[in-house]
Amino acid sequence: MLASVFIGTSLDGYIARTDGALDFLPPGGGEPHGYAEFMATVDALVIGRKTYETVLDFDEWPYGAKSVFVLSTHALASAPGGRNRGTALGRAEGNRVGA
Repeated sequence: MLASVFIGTSLDGYIARTDGALDFLPPGGGEPHGYAEFMATVDALVIGRKTYETVLDFDEWPYGAKSVFVLSTHALASAPGGRNRGTALGRAEGNRVGA
């Protein structure tokens, strides 16, 4: 199994503003940075609850038909269009706490 990480950060090292806003990112992603090529190489994603809640507000579901596993100890809203969002995983010994 191969695990890879792709993360974007601001110049000051943050991945979002304190309120979760991503307004520092240019519309449409700006210049090419390898994200599309990276996404073509993965079968599933693991994201945190706050990222999941942020992308729920996007105009389009950004992960296509890929399985998305959300790390959270909270109940999760359903992904749009019945997309497969995988399983919510809890902290305590990695137990599943919701689906």
